[in-house]
Amino acid sequence: MDFDRMLAYCAALEGHNERNWFHENHRWYEDARADFLELVDLLRFRIAEQTPEPLYTALLYADPKRLAFRIPRDMRMARKAPPYVPSFRAYFHPNRACVDPISYFLRLQPGDRSQFGTGAWTMGDRTLLQNVRRYICADPEGFQEALECSGYALSEDVEKLKRGPTGFEAEGEAAELLRYKEWYICQDFPDTELHSFDAFADRIAETVHRMEPFRRVCSHALAGRIPGTFDGPFPGGAGGFAKF
Repeated sequence: MDFDRMLAYCAALEGHNERNWFHENHRWYEDARADFLELVDLLRFRIAEQTPEPLYTALLYADPKRLAFRIPRDMRMARKAPPYVPSFRAYFHPNRACVDPISYFLRLQPGDRSQFGTGAWTMGDRTLLQNVRRYICADPEGFQEALECSGYALSEDVEKLKRGPTGFEAEGEAAELLRYKEWYICQDFPDTELHSFDAFADRIAETVHRMEPFRRVCSHALAGRIPGTFDGPFPGGAGGFAKF
């Protein structure tokens, strides 16, 4: 299990992002990918320890290969982009299209670009976007509380409206939240922190502990379980995250 091999391979691929180089160095890729799958296998258990059903069971029985993304790019979606994504990535749910529940993502990339995080990704889907905005309007305090409990700020590396969306009215922090088109939080990992798989797993476990309330709120929001219109239990509300 070797972070150095994964990072070195990604750096080399970024500098030689072409099919001939990829095939000539395929053994290097296979070795680095094997390291990544071992890491994903370790992390899925550490994440599952702190997540409720149904994500707990989904992670407990997940095949790490189904959690990891392929490095070859789908050229149907990006015809002018380089043929390979020079990073190792995983989404910790066997069904990547699933938003109920939403889960966590991991990207390992040299140059201090490695990240771990969670949130509400709408992926250009208008229904998901409207669901999250309705949730924010219905319970702005609960959404903001979950975010503040995590200790992270929303990523600004997302598309935002210049003004509030049509059909939604809010004031203060809620009005600012409505301008986002995606809401997610990230923990960055510099290359110097990527040395031991066990130490990294401990950091991920600590990060999940902090992010979990926000992930649960985002799952409810994406699924359209709006406060005041849904009879089930909700994370949030006054003091709702104190136990985390």
